[in-house]
Amino acid sequence: MPNDAIVYSGPYEVGRLRRRRDRRVEEYLFRRSTRTSNPPLEVTMCRITKLVAYFIVFFLVLGAFTGGLAVLVMALHIPADRPGCPKFPGLCTTPGTYVGDQKQIVWGIGNEKELGAIRRKLSRIVESYGLEGPKRMMACNLDDSWGYASGKPCILMKLTHALGFEAITYNDAMTLPDNAPDELYDYVVDLGMEARMNRIWVACQVKNEKGLDVKIDYVPERFFEAEALFTKGNVFLNDSSDNEGGTYTEDPSLRRIIGVQFLNLPPNRDIQVRCQVWAKNIPLHMGTARILLHQTAPVHPTTPLLLDEWYD
Repeated sequence: MPNDAIVYSGPYEVGRLRRRRDRRVEEYLFRRSTRTSNPPLEVTMCRITKLVAYFIVFFLVLGAFTGGLAVLVMALHIPADRPGCPKFPGLCTTPGTYVGDQKQIVWGIGNEKELGAIRRKLSRIVESYGLEGPKRMMACNLDDSWGYASGKPCILMKLTHALGFEAITYNDAMTLPDNAPDELYDYVVDLGMEARMNRIWVACQVKNEKGLDVKIDYVPERFFEAEALFTKGNVFLNDSSDNEGGTYTEDPSLRRIIGVQFLNLPPNRDIQVRCQVWAKNIPLHMGTARILLHQTAPVHPTTPLLLDEWYD
């Protein structure tokens, strides 16, 4: 084929190199231009000082914003904790396990494991008060098992500590509310005037069911002495003739605990109990405890078994 008949498409390699050269020239001119050039800044002490100052101002503004946001959240969403404002005491009981809002106490007279667990729990609480604790609760623990081995179980009731709280008490039976139990009314009426003053009353009721005749005893009394009850410690004058004019200190926490003992409990039955403390400024829902007592016992057959009839 003659060379004149060949039509070349052009010097491809030369054109590509030319385009590369043109791009390098454009980039060089762009960098050298006074309008578009962006040379690296010179590192001077003035610029370093300004940069540090900017960082300090930024973090100060960020801290102020975060602190203000935290204060706003605490003021609007978190309930204020005011130690200077008296809190209401509540009523707690032991032993037992909570199931809903009810505390269940299930035990068997012959079950040493259950009796041991109950004994240790109650003894640990009472012994924390020193020698005065077992002495105060002695009537509840005559069988060394807090009555659970002899069918006379005892529970401990305690008013929780509300520092600075001053109870306003019912000093007369006529001032008791209408929903107070009748037997509490009769108990207060039988007391003398001095014995009614400044006391937080306690009343436990058993749900009335057929065949139940449960008796309730309170150890040592069925009230809490309200005088200086919610303090860290008290100093009283010693009125005894042996130490005239002397003083003695008292731990009021011991007076915030009493025992409630139940008698005539039938076995294998659920006994519903509701205990309440009565004072004018203690809300009833905070001074109420619901308890279920269940004493398990072996069930003896009342009719002869079918197998016994086969061997007769």
